[in-house]
Amino acid sequence: MITGGCLCGALRYRAEGEPLLQGLCHCRNCQRMSGAGHAGFICFAEDAVTVEGETRSYASTGGSGTIATRYSCPTCHSVVFGRAEAMPGRINLYAGSLDDTSQFKPQVAIFTRSRPPWDDSSRGLMCYEKVPGG
Repeated sequence: MITGGCLCGALRYRAEGEPLLQGLCHCRNCQRMSGAGHAGFICFAEDAVTVEGETRSYASTGGSGTIATRYSCPTCHSVVFGRAEAMPGRINLYAGSLDDTSQFKPQVAIFTRSRPPWDDSSRGLMCYEKVPGG
């Protein structure tokens, strides 16, 4: 089981089973959201994740050209998880929100075409200029 949540603890999640994918996203939206050169994500089927607490959402066009929605805590404003039209039926938990960050084991890096030259976090990962297959 993977658990996590926001900075103040008002928004929590629990994910059961094995993740479908773990990776780093270097798209410009994830860079802006995280304040870093990438955002770490763990992808699960939506029915494997239980979310407790109020959320605030923000939708924008993602790197794939489709809508990506990010969910944050309305109290502390931590961005905790997201969904993307390009990945129907899936939810991406942001690695920085994990209770136990050692559970994050990235396998891929996506949108490396916009990876800043100072971010070498995806060294050794399978890298894709866009979303695989996209």
